[in-house]
Amino acid sequence: MTRKRVCFAATLLVTIAGSACLAQAQSVPGSQGGGEIPRSLEEMPDFSARTIVDLVPRIEEGGSRSIKPPTAEELQEGFKTVSRSRDGSGKTTEPGKDIREGIDRQMNMDKETRAAPATGADPLFEEAERVVIGEDTRVPITTTTKYPFSAFGQLWSAVDDKGNWGKCSATLISPRAVITAAHCVYSHERGGWLKDYEFYPGRDGASRAPLGKYGWTDVFILNGYIQNYKGIYGEVVPWDLAVLILDRPAGSYVGWIGYAVYDPAYQFTANIVGYPGDKPDTMWRSSCEITPVNVYDSNMDYDCDTMPGSSGSSIYDYDPISKERRIHGINVAGAKTYNTGVRLNWAYFAWVHEHAQR
Repeated sequence: MTRKRVCFAATLLVTIAGSACLAQAQSVPGSQGGGEIPRSLEEMPDFSARTIVDLVPRIEEGGSRSIKPPTAEELQEGFKTVSRSRDGSGKTTEPGKDIREGIDRQMNMDKETRAAPATGADPLFEEAERVVIGEDTRVPITTTTKYPFSAFGQLWSAVDDKGNWGKCSATLISPRAVITAAHCVYSHERGGWLKDYEFYPGRDGASRAPLGKYGWTDVFILNGYIQNYKGIYGEVVPWDLAVLILDRPAGSYVGWIGYAVYDPAYQFTANIVGYPGDKPDTMWRSSCEITPVNVYDSNMDYDCDTMPGSSGSSIYDYDPISKERRIHGINVAGAKTYNTGVRLNWAYFAWVHEHAQR
């Protein structure tokens, strides 16, 4: 009997037959963009005048593996959206219909592991020269202005008004939306929202921002990231997700990456592209296998090499048949023996999609 996979593209549902497909899947496609890259509307800042501070939380002993799945009531409260606009206004909104349906679907998912399409490392990774430092398996990306790497970027967040900034990674998922980690835009230790945000797609070196600088208009995080924090980061690992809306449609020019939900989980080759702090302002990639045993309701663990600065990097697979790239989750933190990401389950997929289409 042939399994069928359901693929989600914007608001269109299409059923595709395949011999080894997921029983439950939805995806939003990416785009290579197109057109001339407009000049930045702002002059580049003097990066050398900024003091860099660490935004990266560490997972405490026990880590993400000790997280208990939230109840239905906790999900409904946690999936309220807390937002901030550039003009300083903010609000909290109830989860919409699609998000509520996603929560219900997630709570009732059959956890049986099923077969899935074959996936692999992004073939464009092969263009980079391999650099090995001890056990390090990361590889530098030198073609940062070429899709898909043009859709990945560095996110700068102003911690205060005194020139202190934190650096993370982020990915375009629509013309104006980037996905990243909540701790890259909101800090419990520093009292809440960070002061300002700048996105640089395809950043390549301390003085190079070849695809320009983009500001922001709105930022969204989950209420669960705020309400569940009791002084321990591990309590909010499953909620460490954010969507930032840019002031101009960068993705229309440099492209964006698709995103998807696959449930039950399946084994896939994870690709992570970002800006590790020990390789300042340069783009690097890492790949590893993620197996269902290390995938939980709202997060997943893996041994892909990442460092502070890689927070907010998307975790995506590459389908060699369709040649599509689909984000499964967001890299958020590390423990002593593994790294952890927020997983796009049904509810998170709906939440991201609601805000990415603005």
